[in-house]
Amino acid sequence: MKVAVVLADKGTNNPQAGTLNLLNVGWVQTQLTEHPAAPGQLLTQPHVVVAFFEVEHNLCNVPIDLVLELLTEDGRPVSIPSPAGPQPVRVSSITTVASPAAAPIATPGSGNALIEIFPGLPLQPGTYRWQVTLAGQHHEEWYAAFRVLPPPQMPQFTFGGSVAPPQPPPPKEGTTEDPE
Repeated sequence: MKVAVVLADKGTNNPQAGTLNLLNVGWVQTQLTEHPAAPGQLLTQPHVVVAFFEVEHNLCNVPIDLVLELLTEDGRPVSIPSPAGPQPVRVSSITTVASPAAAPIATPGSGNALIEIFPGLPLQPGTYRWQVTLAGQHHEEWYAAFRVLPPPQMPQFTFGGSVAPPQPPPPKEGTTEDPE
């Protein structure tokens, strides 16, 4: 069995052809931002997690489990807040890989899965990985790692050793400011 996991900004699935259309595939770094869908909350950018896999012939045409988990750099499950309390970030799905048409008997079958992460995730800055388990099998290399950067900071100016927020420029000489 073989599995490859990649990250992309967006994606669509064409189940009839067994193909995917992906935009900006292969990124490894994202930045926390305030997302319009969740005002006041810092989230990663929306993205898709994609798994491409090849399975042995005996696993073709039967339902198999596909599990995708978000883990920390050291392999611990990541939990995010929910109304029911912290929940692990885990997606479980049943998939069926069709036997390849007109191929010799015992030829492996191939498939793919696309999972949308929208509007993003409320993570802390750090390194994470999306890990895949397929048909109960798990291998250390079946993952896509990424870094989460803190949100962009407003520029600050220092005057005499103290930090002051940016100020508008003073009015030009010979002009008056309208109080309205």
